[in-house]
Amino acid sequence: MGTGLTDWAKTMRTVGKRADPALQTQASAEALKRAAAFNEMMQSVMPYGRAGCIPKGVYRFRTHEEANLHQDECLARHMAKIWIKINRMSP
Repeated sequence: MGTGLTDWAKTMRTVGKRADPALQTQASAEALKRAAAFNEMMQSVMPYGRAGCIPKGVYRFRTHEEANLHQDECLARHMAKIWIKINRMSP
């Protein structure tokens, strides 16, 4: 039997060369700029957020896979609606 987190960490792989910034106890202007840029990028990807992505209600799933499939289908449907809306606005 493995040690849990240790086994999981051994299977992780780092992709790319950018290092995570060190945790800071004080906010900085540079960190705020990076956060604002990230927020703008996310808004360009999903300009209307995930609000309305999954219809309200109580859902019961037999497995995690079934729940994940439902979430993926709702997200895909939501992204398709955004794509249609954006393409209607463009000339």
